[in-house]
Formats: sequence, C-alpha cells, structure tokens
Amino acid sequence: MLLRTVWLGGLWICTWLVRPLLGQQGYFPQHGLVVMHGMILVGIAVALLMIALAVFDGVLHPQSRMTQILLAMLLLSLAYFGLMPWWKLQMMLMHALCVLGGVWVMIAPRSVL
Repeated sequence: MLLRTVWLGGLWICTWLVRPLLGQQGYFPQHGLVVMHGMILVGIAVALLMIALAVFDGVLHPQSRMTQILLAMLLLSLAYFGLMPWWKLQMMLMHALCVLGGVWVMIAPRSVL
C-alpha cells in the first residue's frame, strides 16, 4: 500500500498542484515537464516493483481487477513517453492516470492486488 500511496500521491500532486502553480508562474511547459517526466518514471519503477513483489509472493492473478488496473496504469505511464512532442496530450494522460488511480483506491482501499 505504501508504494501505491507514493505513486498516486505523486501523480495527484504533480497534476493538481505543481502544474497549475508552475503554469501560473510561466514555467510550464518548459521547466514543469521535467517534474512530470520524473514522476512518471517513479510511477513506472513503482509499478514494476509492485509486479515483481506480487509475482514473488504468488499473488499476481491476471483475472483480478486490481492487477488489471495496475497493468493499465503501467501501460499508460509507458505511453506517456510516446507522446513526447505533444505536452497537452501528456497532461490529458496524466489526468486519466489520476482518475484511474482514484478508481483503484475506491475499489479496494486496503489492498493493492
């Protein structure tokens, strides 16, 4: 749960706190995207670590809704870097990740997989 909290908390802070503040000061997208890229990289690392731990513990079930959400968030995070020249599309993808993360928390607040 700690890894999920770090990942989702970082996404939400970047999307709804850092981006508007940097945009208001005129530092977005030139400097603000560096923060966003870093948070997405942290998210990818956290997702891979969560998947590795779940495989090691034997609790990774592909039919599980939680596993599907985790994999969808990992794929969306990887797709984020495919949209490199289009930062507005990247921000839309960040919002989609935040909403999907919120659904993930609402479905199972105390469990991850």
